[in-house]
Amino acid sequence: MKELNTVDSAVSYLLFKGKPVESDNWQGVSIKDTMVEVRDLFFKMPLYADKERLAKATKADLPWAEDHFQERLAGPSNPGKEYKNWPYYRENSDNERFRATGKFSHTYQERFWSPYQPGIRFHMGDYNDIKDRLFNNPTTRQAFLAIWHPEDQSNEETRRLPCTIGYWFKLDKGALNITYLIRSCDASRHFRNDIYMTNRLVMDMADHLGSYLGEMSVWIGSFHYFKNDEYFLKRKIKQR
Repeated sequence: MKELNTVDSAVSYLLFKGKPVESDNWQGVSIKDTMVEVRDLFFKMPLYADKERLAKATKADLPWAEDHFQERLAGPSNPGKEYKNWPYYRENSDNERFRATGKFSHTYQERFWSPYQPGIRFHMGDYNDIKDRLFNNPTTRQAFLAIWHPEDQSNEETRRLPCTIGYWFKLDKGALNITYLIRSCDASRHFRNDIYMTNRLVMDMADHLGSYLGEMSVWIGSFHYFKNDEYFLKRKIKQR
C-alpha cells in the first residue's frame, strides 16, 4: 500500500486491510450486515485553502457538507435543519430512531457552542474560547475543541453518541495544523464529509488568526464499512 496521505488512500487501505468484526449495534441501533473494520488508523494529509480543491480531494457530499458546516458555525441548534438534507437520511425510520422526542441526543452545533454554564470548577467554554486562546497565545498546546463530553460517559439510556472526540489546533511557524480524533467512523456515509468539514473548520480558524494552512493528522479508533457498501466505496475511489 502507498503512504496514507489522501482520503482515497485511507479508504483503499480499509478495503485492503479491513477484517470482519462482531458488532451488535451501530449508532445506537441493531445491525445485521457484516461490519469490516480497521482499528487505530492514522494518516496525514495537506489542508486545502481553496474549497474547490478541497471538494475534489475529499469527494464530500456537496452541497450538504458545506451547508451543514455553516449550520455548525451559526450557533447552537437541535435538531437544526440540514439533517433533513443529508443524502443518507431516511425520514420515517431515522426520525423514529434518532429523534423520537423531537431532538437528537446531541448535535455538533450544540457541542461547538456549549451554553455558558458552570462546570465542576469553571464555566464551560465554546469554539470562540478556543479561537481566543490560540489568538492570545499562538504557542499554546491547549487549543482543543472537545465534542465528546462527560455526559456521553453515562449509561442512562440507549442513545446515539458523538463519533468525534475533538479537534486539536496547533500553530507551527505561522502554519495552522489540526489533529482530528475520531472514536468511530463509517467510511461510506460520514468519512469524506467529516474530513471536508474539519478542513473547513481550520479555514475558519485561520481567517481569525491570519495564519496559513499546514496539515491535518487524523486518528480513527474504528474505521469501518458494511459489506453491502463495498461496491459504493470502490466506485467512489474511481471517481475523478
